[in-house]
Amino acid sequence: MRWHVLSPEPLSVCTGLLGSLLPDVDTERSMLGSRVKILSRFLAKAFGHRGLTHSGLMLLVAAAVLNGLLGSESLRGPWGALLLGAATHIAADLPTGGCQVFAPLSRSRLSLWPYVRTGGIGEIMLLVPILCLLGWAGFFGNGPVPAHHLPSAHHSRLRGHVLKDISFSS
Repeated sequence: MRWHVLSPEPLSVCTGLLGSLLPDVDTERSMLGSRVKILSRFLAKAFGHRGLTHSGLMLLVAAAVLNGLLGSESLRGPWGALLLGAATHIAADLPTGGCQVFAPLSRSRLSLWPYVRTGGIGEIMLLVPILCLLGWAGFFGNGPVPAHHLPSAHHSRLRGHVLKDISFSS
């Protein structure tokens, strides 16, 4: 949102958070899967854990369908945040056992690190520096697209004169 790739709306934040939970719907031990057990059990039997719901290929297909049906601006709002949340979840799972990134075309798991147990010290040692780097990039780093200017509709919400109108009694 800082780089103006996504619109800074509360709905986009909520759908991004939902998207970060969505890939684990294939296990009923997850936060989302425990609330939709019938769907969770079906996905677990049909595709296994970290199968189709952890597919980067399926995310690309979903983005292409959204782009075709709703236009490219739809990927800057809540739908884009949902996909980005799911993508970050999949990326975070790659060092902890891997994912079937190319499902349904391939059942091979891609792992970017020697196996690190989820919740273990290895995961903490790996994720803390990554989170620090992402935090630095989010606050101080340049955006991914050089000289990218957002349409004025997105800036108008951020650059109002609201703070100048607030006065505090002495």
